[in-house]
Amino acid sequence: MRKILAAGALGTGLLALASCGSIPPFACAAVGYSSVAFIQLDVPAPDLHLELCSGADCMPGPVEMPVEVGSTAPSVATGIFGLEGDSEAGWSATLLNSPPEMGFRVIDAAGTTIAQGAVEVEWVRIDGTEQCGGNHEADIVIPL
Repeated sequence: MRKILAAGALGTGLLALASCGSIPPFACAAVGYSSVAFIQLDVPAPDLHLELCSGADCMPGPVEMPVEVGSTAPSVATGIFGLEGDSEAGWSATLLNSPPEMGFRVIDAAGTTIAQGAVEVEWVRIDGTEQCGGNHEADIVIPL
């Protein structure tokens, strides 16, 4: 009986070792990566505002702001966590992911929509590895 148990244990061990060949020989750290998009208008102009969202079929809006305590207004989930800059020098947007397309809306000071749509984004990984990911950057030009 011991020989049968020993043979079964040996077979199970060999099967476990054989299956290790399909597991990658590396471990990825649990790191939260982000993406930064540098955005410019094809024709820079003063006093224009940019609204963005992450994806092609998303609804562009202001960067999500914290909701005040006791407020019943829902926050707007755009996927954009930070947007800095202006319409003359350009903007820098921080995202948690790197979507292949981003929705946008350009608005003037009176609230009139000047341009809207979606742009394709070509992200470049700036650190990390191909297997584990990394931070990404992209340059985007929005047509007016």
